[in-house]
Amino acid sequence: MHSFMPFAKSRRRILPAAVLALPALLLGVQTAVAAQWKWLDAQGVVHYSDVPPPATVSARNVLQRPTQIVAPGQTAAPAPSPSSAPASARQPASSELEKKIAEKKSADQAAQEQAQLQQQQEQALQNQQNCLQAQKQLQILDSGQRMVQIDAQGQRNIMDDAQRAAEHARIAGLIAQYCR
Repeated sequence: MHSFMPFAKSRRRILPAAVLALPALLLGVQTAVAAQWKWLDAQGVVHYSDVPPPATVSARNVLQRPTQIVAPGQTAAPAPSPSSAPASARQPASSELEKKIAEKKSADQAAQEQAQLQQQQEQALQNQQNCLQAQKQLQILDSGQRMVQIDAQGQRNIMDDAQRAAEHARIAGLIAQYCR
């Protein structure tokens, strides 16, 4: 019996503390479970309740809504899924997504236009260089100097008048094409 004595003494100390703590614990759980609403009625009287105010009370007269407190042993209610949310709650996310898509399309279109503009500028520069080169060739051809063409075997052949006229027509076509 001597071995059970320490247990009996400690049990006597714990029992009064547990008896005093139990009501406080139960009061705390009850407070956590009992949600508090506070609202003003039509006469301006403040009401406190654990049930929501009647439908006749406007939303601006509701002074306090209960906060969701999870009592021990209970589980929190699952958050509503986006598909079960009202359409008005889903619309901002959808609108934001549509806005991002529109911005992306606009940015892609601007990038495509910029690339096209750069390509047009490069083509215009190339055309300008070709035009200047063709004009120089025409000036040399019209100067009356002897002109030499090199054939496929690498032989130098002096151009006669018919060859000069053909070359003049070819260069005039290049000028018409590149010098607009």
